[in-house]
Amino acid sequence: MTKQEKCLAKSSTNGEKITQPRWSNIGKCFKNRSDELIFKDSVKFISNLMQIDTRFVLDKSRVRDKVIARHALAYYLRTHTQFTLEYIGQMMNKDHSSIIHSIRMIEDTAPFDIYLGTIKESIDNKAIPNHFSLRELILNALKTYSTPNTRTEAILNIIANYEKQST
Repeated sequence: MTKQEKCLAKSSTNGEKITQPRWSNIGKCFKNRSDELIFKDSVKFISNLMQIDTRFVLDKSRVRDKVIARHALAYYLRTHTQFTLEYIGQMMNKDHSSIIHSIRMIEDTAPFDIYLGTIKESIDNKAIPNHFSLRELILNALKTYSTPNTRTEAILNIIANYEKQST
């Protein structure tokens, strides 16, 4: 039995394995209270950076934003803490090799992908840039407008207004 399975077994209720990580379940994997606080602060930072709810950062979903958020969390924990790969894996309910993959994915893809590059830079500087609000405005326009023409027009207006503000 792997360490993450043991951790899940400890946190299960009535002998059932819990498939979706939750704070109460993950908390049993921490060595001490300060590690738990550091982990929760890291999740909150990534949640704010990626503009997703904190409960979705550790979700097992394969939606791109959630996957990138998990990769970013692993990268953040490795670069800003002294935690080992194995310990980060236990906290995130992953194997240490998955954590290595996440870190390498962020480091290797950032120079070629502007979005991931901005995320990596934000994590390295521990700062959330203001231009992520543009992404939020575009996503909101996609939800609000129903036809492709109105969506396109709304997005073009948002980008034009954003360019005016930045100059």
